[in-house]
Amino acid sequence: HGSVSQFCNPLSGQCNCKEQVKGLLCDTCMDNFYGLDVTGCKACECDSAGSISGTVCDARTGQCACKPNIGGRRCDECLDGYHRVQKGPSFLCLPCNCEKAGTVNGSLLCDKSTGQCPCKAGVAGLRCSQCVLHAYNLSM
Repeated sequence: HGSVSQFCNPLSGQCNCKEQVKGLLCDTCMDNFYGLDVTGCKACECDSAGSISGTVCDARTGQCACKPNIGGRRCDECLDGYHRVQKGPSFLCLPCNCEKAGTVNGSLLCDKSTGQCPCKAGVAGLRCSQCVLHAYNLSM
């Protein structure tokens, strides 16, 4: 899939590779490209804010090397149990820290963009850790 034609250099055996493809037999994607098929290789497009600098993506799957608590193939989203906090052009993924007693079904997962935990009726706060006005005893 990676060569321009079936012919190669008769002395070296080097095939004539498509763009972004390398190797004697044109069977490997260049760094930061993946998924060699009939169309060639695709760009990984790792998110610079979420991926570890100086790393390359997996040549087969395109998975980028993510910073802690960050996921997605391109390292552009937070893992479950974390929410996104924008810091200028970059972002962090901070833990949800939901109060299990105050969330629906004891959920520890929050909205990945706002950080809001799913609160039971009568419970308030980002972490579902407070009783609403005129209510008490958050312990169930």
